[in-house]
Amino acid sequence: MTIKNDAATAEYRIGERGRFHLRHLSGSITIRGVDGDTVRIVEESGRAIADGYQIETTDDSVSLVAPTRIGFDLKNFGLGRRSSHDLDIEVPRGAEVSVESASGDIEGTNLHGPTRIRSASGDIDLVGLAGPTDIDSVSGDVSLTAAGPIELKVRSISGDLIVRAPQLTRTEIGTTSGDIRLDAVLGGTGPFEIQSVSGDVTIVGRADFQIEARTVTGDLESDLPHTTDNGRGRKRLIVGTGGTRLGFTSVSGDLRVVSPRDDPAAVTVPGSGSAKPAEGASSSTAPRSDESRSGGREVARMDVLRALERGDLSVDAAMRRIAQIEEA
Repeated sequence: MTIKNDAATAEYRIGERGRFHLRHLSGSITIRGVDGDTVRIVEESGRAIADGYQIETTDDSVSLVAPTRIGFDLKNFGLGRRSSHDLDIEVPRGAEVSVESASGDIEGTNLHGPTRIRSASGDIDLVGLAGPTDIDSVSGDVSLTAAGPIELKVRSISGDLIVRAPQLTRTEIGTTSGDIRLDAVLGGTGPFEIQSVSGDVTIVGRADFQIEARTVTGDLESDLPHTTDNGRGRKRLIVGTGGTRLGFTSVSGDLRVVSPRDDPAAVTVPGSGSAKPAEGASSSTAPRSDESRSGGREVARMDVLRALERGDLSVDAAMRRIAQIEEA
């Protein structure tokens, strides 16, 4: 139900658990979960919202779609000649939220209903999550902080990912290029899976669990008491007494389990430059002699990874090719 539609500000009553959908071409998005049953949208530059979006409403939903001539998908975003809109949005805290953005950063706070975000270019920063969360990111860093147990699904092509939550009841993370930091207790029906082509993974060990890894050149390490069981192409690392299984598939990325920090809020996005080196880690950048002798293999591995990122190879095919390179 439309309450207000006055150029740069629009309000719609959708109910406490209604649905909000935004398809956006360019510009920043800030979206906050608030008490109540109303969606409030403000175009921060003062331009008319109706000039930039096709608006559809029902008794329990509102949808804003930015028109585009060639369609809207993650592989082929067309910005055309349409200009940017910066939006400040309030939604009912428990609403179902779906946002698709071609270009621009997305910030979200206190979204407690099902949340789905798709972004082709721009960072995603969500704080206070408390519902099922589904993220697609092509280019940009992703930072997720949950206020309670959540189910999580993330697919990322290029960019770092950081996840912090009291508990993950289900986790499916797939990245092509970029580091991952996961700080959460794994507990629930699962499954718990991480697939990383070339990025490294850091797991904060807050409870006992076990990692079953399938990797070509990646390593498993743990700062916590653990046991290992390694075979050809497959590795197993058990932290403490074991328990919840985390599957890890990687072509060349490493996985490391680290001790929890005293302050759980002190989480640093990988690659931001503010993280301190792990205790005992070397800060030297001088190449080791075995690395200098394997330059040819490294070039061949990078060619395979680039083909994988372009979509010319499947993950399994890339792993087979890199295994052949290592054995040559």
